[in-house]
Amino acid sequence: MANVAARLADAETIDRLRALVDRMDELVDDHVTYHEHDRAFHDTVMQASGNRIARGVVQALESQVINTARYMGRTERSLCVASNRGHRRIYERIAAHDPDGAAEAMFTHITEAWLVRRSGSGKPARLQR
Repeated sequence: MANVAARLADAETIDRLRALVDRMDELVDDHVTYHEHDRAFHDTVMQASGNRIARGVVQALESQVINTARYMGRTERSLCVASNRGHRRIYERIAAHDPDGAAEAMFTHITEAWLVRRSGSGKPARLQR
């Protein structure tokens, strides 16, 4: 969806993504509000892709797992900071209308977030693709 969002994103969407990323930089010490903005960021990307079916599936799944410890993972400040670096890379690639770069940035961001949640160490294992 990030690939398509990079092709279709209008100025309003790009401004919204930038505002969310900038705000998340300010929220790294408030993991609850940070994660609300995190979900809004990803939802904005999904909306920009125009893929209503995939967005609906993600929202349905998320509504079932959102408050589980495995979904939320660890909440240290450093992990929010690292996560938002990933958001910023995604935003930058979408703003540059770079579909392949946006897709790669999203893949890396989601994979690293999942590995951190699963590892317990706070450091993602090396990505192998």
